[in-house]
Amino acid sequence: MRKDKFYKFLNSDRYQYTEAEIYFENGFENQVATFDVFVRTEKKNDYVVVYGIKEVLELIDILNGTDYDTKKGYLKKLLENEGLIEYLANMKFTGSIKGLRDGEIVFSNEPILTITAPIIQTKILETPILNILNYQMQIASISSRVVRVARGRGVVFFGTRRIQGFEAAMSAVKATYVTGNVVHSNLMGEYYYNLKSIGTMTHSYIQSFGVTRNSEYEAFESFIKVHKEKKRSLIMLIDTYDTLKIGIKNAVKAFKNNGIDDNYGGIYGIRIDSGDLAETSKACRKILKENGFEKAHIILTSGLDDKKIEKLFENGAEVDSFGVGDIFAMPPKMLTTVYKMSKINDENVMKISGDREKMSYPGDKEIYRLEKVEKEKDKKEFEDLVILEEERELFEDTEIEGVKKNRITVDFIEKGVKNEGNYKLLELEEAKKYYESNLKYLDMLENRGEYFSEKICGKKQEIVRFSEKLEDVKNSILEKIREES
Repeated sequence: MRKDKFYKFLNSDRYQYTEAEIYFENGFENQVATFDVFVRTEKKNDYVVVYGIKEVLELIDILNGTDYDTKKGYLKKLLENEGLIEYLANMKFTGSIKGLRDGEIVFSNEPILTITAPIIQTKILETPILNILNYQMQIASISSRVVRVARGRGVVFFGTRRIQGFEAAMSAVKATYVTGNVVHSNLMGEYYYNLKSIGTMTHSYIQSFGVTRNSEYEAFESFIKVHKEKKRSLIMLIDTYDTLKIGIKNAVKAFKNNGIDDNYGGIYGIRIDSGDLAETSKACRKILKENGFEKAHIILTSGLDDKKIEKLFENGAEVDSFGVGDIFAMPPKMLTTVYKMSKINDENVMKISGDREKMSYPGDKEIYRLEKVEKEKDKKEFEDLVILEEERELFEDTEIEGVKKNRITVDFIEKGVKNEGNYKLLELEEAKKYYESNLKYLDMLENRGEYFSEKICGKKQEIVRFSEKLEDVKNSILEKIREES
């Protein structure tokens, strides 16, 4: 792998460069375009956790920090137009980027990022931005749901083996950490991010001692003897042969014979990876308690997701933590991340479609989160209001009784200059803290009753509302198209 990282910037679709050539040849390269990145969720009013913004902004650092010769070396192998090659090799990002922080809670059609810059710069950023954000927001959003249904039990990220390559694995380590996974199993995740990794044992480890009751015991005992003085986790995988007739009994025997009890300085216990997890875990808990192991941990694994975890609780499972992998490695589609132009020079534009869900909103936009507390009922509610940037000053100067306004759009780059203070808000620990501060909104969603926007506009609304002026701009564009068709 090359030491430079310009290849990450070029992780793009060909059409963006063929279109860039047209702009260049027609003298359009200095036209200023505004593009929004937003999501469409599969289910109405589903929430999404924003993650990957820091890596998107690193693309700008890569572009600006790569020297002319290196950029030209790549471009000459990919493009034919000498003028365009020279333009791109000399190009620095001169535009502005604003958007939401990593760890933010967002909904359909809200601008997660807004990029305003000369059109070629905005155009060739599309694919690398979507490539980063779509996967990482899928993982963060699923992780958030898994952790929330786990009822305070720890969730451990175990998905590296089935994940789509190294970069995706590293992204998943971070995204699951920010959204509440207590630990992970990836060694390089620990090296890169100083996030402690853990491991239990595999079935093949146990099988390597032989296929007998006693060989499983030997596997457990050997594991304990090597690791107990270092106070490492001693979690015995008990379902290789027979969970209740052999596995749990061998675990109890190995703990007793090697002095492991509730006074052990690390975590000890069992992992169950197959069968009826709820019933088996209850039986194992009974056996552990009968033998004095009150603090023994029970970890459940085996293709778990949020729905399966909820079912385990419904069936009375005894569990201290969940090992979750496949749902992170191969997430079901819950969102689509899109990149649409909303302005060209001074003209507001939008994507118009017969499918209403695929329409985009025009203009340069900002998001405000509005919160209200009904003092009599101690009932908290919120909604997001998307306004045009030109409305911002007046909106901030206008008080709404009983409503707190919070601009959640953050300025990261302004006319090519980084806002270093806002960049720091995207560091890993900052993102985790910020996500945790936003959990109150997820609680409000679960308890949501009447929408409070009657106070503001006289009628009930969805979680996301667009200002009257923004709706008027959209409708005027639609009317113009109808008149011309």
